[in-house]
Amino acid sequence: MQPEIDNRNHPWYPILFEHQPVQDQTWVRMLQVHFTRTIDSLQSEWLAEIQQMLPSVVDLFFLTEDHAVIVEKQDDTNLPIEDLDGLFVALDMDFDCYSQLFVGPFHHPRHDFTTLWTSESTLFKNELKTKTTSKSMDLPKVVFALFRNGFSEYISLFRTLYLDWFEEETETIIQSLWRNQGNASSTAKELFMHRNSLLYKIDKFQTLTRLNLKNMDDLLLCYLLIDQFTHQSN
Repeated sequence: MQPEIDNRNHPWYPILFEHQPVQDQTWVRMLQVHFTRTIDSLQSEWLAEIQQMLPSVVDLFFLTEDHAVIVEKQDDTNLPIEDLDGLFVALDMDFDCYSQLFVGPFHHPRHDFTTLWTSESTLFKNELKTKTTSKSMDLPKVVFALFRNGFSEYISLFRTLYLDWFEEETETIIQSLWRNQGNASSTAKELFMHRNSLLYKIDKFQTLTRLNLKNMDDLLLCYLLIDQFTHQSN
């Protein structure tokens, strides 16, 4: 999504739209907010509220009258999608509006964020056409439909996630978890691994990706990425 509002003074504008590199070495994610009704003169106040509620925000601005982007660095203050959902419900009440949210995955700063932004903004725009009543979305919530219907439009995004997230051991664990329907005890037994060791590796993966492999939607996303790209990377 190309901006209609001049935001060239924002540090992340050239990163998202002009292929400029990220200077900081912290992983970041992009949150997109779409308004079904514009908030006009209240945009500045809304942005200020977001900045106060999400202390890890590094930049935020409106792209159009009804669409905003929030760039957030990865740290201990990041909220899961369920908490973000509640936060934006409260904001909607305060500003007498209705918004829909897409919570993007965290990305390593070495990547071309213009390419990533293009994929994620297109994905959100397409999802809005069908999920008119969904308050919040993320990749685990939409990935099954994307893979079922064809995901070539987003292949660079998914390949980037695969390369950032997975090592051989992680792939083995996720494939076993999927076969065992997310059951950690059965997975540990199948892999001849102590259950505590398995849980430690799962927690370590969650810290990196903010994905909970005990959640079947998150596990499905990981399984599909591995199934699609593992042979291509060899």
